[in-house]
Amino acid sequence: MPAIADPDRVKCTFPDCDLHFNTVKDMKRHKKNDDDHDYCDKCDEDFESYDDLAQHKVIRPDMHDKACRVCGQEFKSTSGLRRHIELSHKVNQKLACIGCGDTFHRACLLIEHLEYGYCKVISAPQFQGHVIHKHLITQLLKDGNAYARFQAKQAKFEAAHDFEDEGGITLNDQLKKDEEINDVKFAAIEPDVSNMPSPDRHSPYPPLPSQARASYSNVDKVISTIGTISISSKDSANTITAVESPTYPSTGGNSKYAGSTASGRQLKVWGERDGKSASSALFPKAKPTPVNKEFSIAAHDEQMERDHGINIMRTRFWDPQSPDWNPERFYDSVVSKYNCPFVCERAYPTIADLVIHIGEDHRMVRSKCPLCLKYFDSSTALMSHCENRGGRCQVNKSDNFGIFIDRISGGFLAVKEEIRPDHLNNPSVMIINSATGRVEPYTPPRASYLQYKVTTPPDWKEPTKGYRVGTGVQRS
Repeated sequence: MPAIADPDRVKCTFPDCDLHFNTVKDMKRHKKNDDDHDYCDKCDEDFESYDDLAQHKVIRPDMHDKACRVCGQEFKSTSGLRRHIELSHKVNQKLACIGCGDTFHRACLLIEHLEYGYCKVISAPQFQGHVIHKHLITQLLKDGNAYARFQAKQAKFEAAHDFEDEGGITLNDQLKKDEEINDVKFAAIEPDVSNMPSPDRHSPYPPLPSQARASYSNVDKVISTIGTISISSKDSANTITAVESPTYPSTGGNSKYAGSTASGRQLKVWGERDGKSASSALFPKAKPTPVNKEFSIAAHDEQMERDHGINIMRTRFWDPQSPDWNPERFYDSVVSKYNCPFVCERAYPTIADLVIHIGEDHRMVRSKCPLCLKYFDSSTALMSHCENRGGRCQVNKSDNFGIFIDRISGGFLAVKEEIRPDHLNNPSVMIINSATGRVEPYTPPRASYLQYKVTTPPDWKEPTKGYRVGTGVQRS
């Protein structure tokens, strides 16, 4: 026989719950703390599911302005809400390895894939080489003294190479005696002078309007005389013969060479005539300009290297395993030693000693966070530390965090702060402003996240098919 309920006791408002309480306050406390009840204690409303409760908190910002839109959990401060979203509701990344194409949802997993040699194309030494290259470039460009010293190390190599293809004089002349030079006959060049009179004898071709209207009565005879000079060097004595030229009508009349027509319209001097351009009319026998050859990036890089030196951003000048390696560039002929290409003042008598020095003294052993100054034994651990936005260290919120990520990842990653995809279209609701008493639109706060993107390092070399980058060993 079922127990008779006490009419003075308060039953739980959820139909599936048969519990009774002495007071309404006890019953509400029960609904708030029971995980099986989806209850809003601020609004005193029951809901059938947890999703309905979370949606209710979103559309009621006047009562739940610091509630998580994903799980519905409420916080006392906006910073606590954002920290909760960053830790508990992370946005998965889509990071594809540029070597093998494998996809990862965390930046630290991609770095682990490259650092420990899990990639089938990019080896672990190659990844470490990219990281070392980034650190070296940062040190060289940090101040002018380091880069000036770097240029001084290779100054003797640049001075010893002359890239000019032409220039200078040839001393292999057969004329070694003065008697032979005197026997050589030098003939004067005959200019091609036409005896036909110039169309306009009163002004230089082509005549300008102001020149066509001017009077040249004082220089007519001189111009006509100069126009018929002939020069000949065949005789023993050079002769200059002037032939009187015929008289031409003045340009002020009806001549077709006048600067203006009878109607007063000015002629175009350098414009198109009879459908031909001015250049084709002036130079009818000129050959067209040949088309330039196709632009070659390799040839451009070689020319830039000759003019300005090596490109330190794209060249692995320090790596003995790279085809860009040329130890002769850092050879000092005065002391007969090879200088270290790093920010280092060590010099060695042989190339083998220099290679050993680079491999032992300039490899990455530990990495340090620039903000909390904590050391990490691997780039993966440091990337995981930077990726955690809820930790005590706030390095991922600094202004130059993107530059730091580019350096510790060897140029394989870039980062940018973006709005969460589920917060891009926050619905606005109308609420009553308690201060003014007016109905105003309200948009819930939006949370951001760090969007990582896979990039290609500037010193990246496309791997040969069937080979693993950085090892030179054929894959099985």
